[in-house]
Amino acid sequence: MILILNFLNKHNSNLDKVTQIFVNQGPGKVSSIRNSIAIAKGIAFAKNIDLYGFLNEHLIDKGVDQLIKIDKKEFTNINLIKPLYSS
Repeated sequence: MILILNFLNKHNSNLDKVTQIFVNQGPGKVSSIRNSIAIAKGIAFAKNIDLYGFLNEHLIDKGVDQLIKIDKKEFTNINLIKPLYSS
């Protein structure tokens, strides 16, 4: 959590300015994906922020900067997130 707060501070922001959270559903290592989703869910619940899950394939040829511009129909609402773990 401290990394997230440091990142926001470095970019002159804070959690009160965040209106949406996008969390990677995978593929990835079990513990990394599980921790990321848990932290994102906790922040979203505590701050009443919209939370969306995406897969790496959503970013192919788009880049992270394009993430917010992608139609939200491609994303999974957090209640339906199904992580994709790799071995």
